Amino acid sequence: MRSLFVSEIFYSLQGEGGRAGQPTVFIRLQGCKTKHACFQSGIKCDTEFESGREMSVSEILQWIEANDNGCSWLTWTGGEPLDQLQTEHIEYFHDAGYKQALETSGLHGLPNGLTIDKGFDYITISPKVAEHVILKNFGGVWVNELRYVRHKGQSVPQPSISADKYYLSPHSNGNEIDTDNLRHCIALCLRNPQWQLSVQQHKQWRVL
Repeated sequence: MRSLFVSEIFYSLQGEGGRAGQPTVFIRLQGCKTKHACFQSGIKCDTEFESGREMSVSEILQWIEANDNGCSWLTWTGGEPLDQLQTEHIEYFHDAGYKQALETSGLHGLPNGLTIDKGFDYITISPKVAEHVILKNFGGVWVNELRYVRHKGQSVPQPSISADKYYLSPHSNGNEIDTDNLRHCIALCLRNPQWQLSVQQHKQWRVL
């Protein structure tokens, strides 16, 4: 089975969105093919995903089993995890007894051959690509949440697909939540009550 290039693995609390506060093992995969688009849009990523090391799935599982404290959730994040993840990886960790969440930019669709019974248990799209790309890749896919990052002055999104929940998240400056962006997102949610506020609470909690 193909190895994965991993920036980091850590056990912590989910800090944002619909699973906020839930313990999970985060597997941050190296690399992101949308980074140039983000740069051109003025979006600065708040995570380091350029460095990392190659790990076999058995090495990843060994780390998880030694550090998960009985937690059953894995979150694949990045960078862009779907740059690397294939059906065989998802099925491997499903068969090992773990539930799996995906945090993706929407750049790629789900891996070919992925089935509902052995696929992702929770899908979050935080769009970093145009809506027509998201529609192409995830139209007809059951998505748990859409989470859009917003700066002050940006309008409420017009999603191309449906989700269980819709979130607005203020863009952060490093480990600090930008006050102007936060107030803007609050105002957008109050004017558009189908949207909920999602703040990166892990930065407030001072956890990874």
